[in-house]
Amino acid sequence: MPSFNIVKNGYHTDEVDNYISSLEKTIFEYKNKDAAIANTMINAQIAADNIIRNADLAAKSIKQEAVEHLDKISASLDKQRRLVARFERDYTELVEKYLLKANAADFREILMRVNELDNYLEELGGHTAGSQQPQQHEVPITPPPPIPNNPIPSNTISVYDNSPIDPNDE
Repeated sequence: MPSFNIVKNGYHTDEVDNYISSLEKTIFEYKNKDAAIANTMINAQIAADNIIRNADLAAKSIKQEAVEHLDKISASLDKQRRLVARFERDYTELVEKYLLKANAADFREILMRVNELDNYLEELGGHTAGSQQPQQHEVPITPPPPIPNNPIPSNTISVYDNSPIDPNDE
């Protein structure tokens, strides 16, 4: 603390006034520094809030895009399941329609007709089908192996989901 010269009615007023003025300047400087620090703190808080808000928005956008992508993948998988189920049904129908109806008697009949045709060609021109020299032979009739009742292997996994198939799902 400064010391002041003592004069006739107390301290020297000019010295006291100068000291008060210097104290006022110091207080003013501290107030300015305090305001600058407060503004810096406010700006830092605003910037932090903006960073957090932008990060939240970006995270929500990324999450929404991921959910949409997963929905598309899920829809594609559902479509593939339906296509596989349709293929399985078509395949089973085809097997039942053509393979299971063909039996050994049918094959014997076909082979007998081939032999008849071969004999007819031989009578016409003395040549059997597919040869230049007359041949005296007959195609042996051997029955094909038996066809199982269920031509689909037992370890096949059914993917029937019994959901309606959209014909436009190609």
